[in-house]
Amino acid sequence: MFNSIFSQTASLLKFVIYDFDGLDIGATNLPDGDFQIGDLSYEITANPLPASDVLGDRVLKANLNWINGTGEFGKGMDKFFQLSVLQDRINFYFYSPLSNAANVQVRVIITEDDDNDNFYQSSADDSWIDTVQLSSSAGWQLVSLPLSDFKDRNTGGNGIFDVGFGANEGKLFVVRIAFDQTSTTVTSETYYLDMISFSQGNLPSGNTILDLPPGDGVNCELGAFTGTSPDSAPAVIENKFTNGKKIKYVNWFMQYSATGTVPVNFPGAEVQNLLNNGYRPVLTWEMMYAQYSRLDPLQPRLDKILNGTFDAYIDSFADKIKSYNDTIILRIFHEFDGFWYSWSITENNQDTTTFINAYRYVVDRFNMRGATKVLWMWCVNSDSEPYLAYNWIVNAYPGDNYVDIVATDIYNHPNLPVPDWKSFRYLLSESYYTLTKYFPNKPFYLCELACRERYVSEDVSSQTKADWICQMSGDLKTYFSKIDAIIFFDTPKEHDWRVNSSVAALNAVNNCIWTDNYFGETTGVNENFASASLNVFPNPFESELTITFKKANSIQVVNILGTEVYREKINESATNKTLDLSALSNGIY
Repeated sequence: MFNSIFSQTASLLKFVIYDFDGLDIGATNLPDGDFQIGDLSYEITANPLPASDVLGDRVLKANLNWINGTGEFGKGMDKFFQLSVLQDRINFYFYSPLSNAANVQVRVIITEDDDNDNFYQSSADDSWIDTVQLSSSAGWQLVSLPLSDFKDRNTGGNGIFDVGFGANEGKLFVVRIAFDQTSTTVTSETYYLDMISFSQGNLPSGNTILDLPPGDGVNCELGAFTGTSPDSAPAVIENKFTNGKKIKYVNWFMQYSATGTVPVNFPGAEVQNLLNNGYRPVLTWEMMYAQYSRLDPLQPRLDKILNGTFDAYIDSFADKIKSYNDTIILRIFHEFDGFWYSWSITENNQDTTTFINAYRYVVDRFNMRGATKVLWMWCVNSDSEPYLAYNWIVNAYPGDNYVDIVATDIYNHPNLPVPDWKSFRYLLSESYYTLTKYFPNKPFYLCELACRERYVSEDVSSQTKADWICQMSGDLKTYFSKIDAIIFFDTPKEHDWRVNSSVAALNAVNNCIWTDNYFGETTGVNENFASASLNVFPNPFESELTITFKKANSIQVVNILGTEVYREKINESATNKTLDLSALSNGIY
């Protein structure tokens, strides 16, 4: 039996398969691979019960007109994804009105692509099934099934539940929820589904299954990219509001060259101006020639880093960074797990080793030049494209000595012309789980964050940008409370991403972010990532742990396996902290 602290931290939302928020009422063609089989048809509908922070105002309505006695809703996944049969669960919220038959049999089917040929063949791939009896009720039920309870229902495949990125593991191919007729006197029934997900351990929840779970964060800092000169960016954001709060981070983009194939771009006085005014610069430094398309053959690939082509430029850039009087954040090779940049893993022989070596090469050259007032940000895309084994972000991590901050970028949604609407929870859950699971000791930022407005062709009753922002605020404080900073992408590009793209959007940012004390600084900007001076006693510690430090922003305890068992953010002014860890079992932490 796990102790209470471990159980709380071990229960994590891992991946949202569908949550339906923001989809149009009546929609039958959903994003990302939905399908139906047999007697079932489905559509998006308003939540038939009062909306909650967990379920929102849109759910899936499953109509069963019984002819053959069974009907299914499914989603084609066709992706590599790390699942643990010993720890993980599949979850969904289920509502069967009392007007239905008293009971329904539900089968959940998870299909693997063991041989990775992008097809399911019963002779070559496993199909896993679990069956549960559910009753009609007056409210929502949370169905949570341990993967360890699933049984192999065919003789093909390797007979092992092994969805993952390992050399001998397979893809997660399809997830299906099947309903079986239990009463021949009932010819039609209607069920409702929402928040279909995988979790590590129990799906986190609050006092009830419809309450958001408690978070473990103290605050989340704010920042922005505005498309203006970097040192004017703070005023662009802060002047939209009235309460005196300040952003902390200013992001901007700099390519190696704007007009040619010789790198000549360097940061200037804007960096020192930001530092002098208490802001932390975040410079996204792109190995790119701006006048050419991103994947033009003239764009450099990572071999140009490793063969020394850019040594002189990197050294001069490092010298420039060294000239500033305080620390800046450098983000290099961001969104490397996408396919749209020349530094991506896909564009570099699908080789994570090349990526790691190039990243380390840049950091090492800075260190050799004495340019050490740098925090290095390693930033992934919100989801890997393509979802193939070679593109797993964990295998592209340069190492703790080379990464100070982990990050991801979240957009709803950059495709054109009118992309599918996707909730913040749907977009972030997978990368959040991976980054906090595998790199729990690193600060975690959303380095680009934006939502589009609705277009006139869309259902006016569907979730708005303002709704999306406020729902995001709640999720950041609960499911995603280890996010340390969010940096708005505040400029028109594919869509109008600005926080004030509409009066409603600006009001939402003001009411749900800016005036919420969980977010941002009310006076000045004064954070420090300096390593803490750590003293632990008694040693080995038993029930109490006292830590003294010069500067720190969080305390984390992990067990011998590297699993986080305790985390707490601490006040900036604190110099020591005593923790009561008596609930932890004896062991090495």
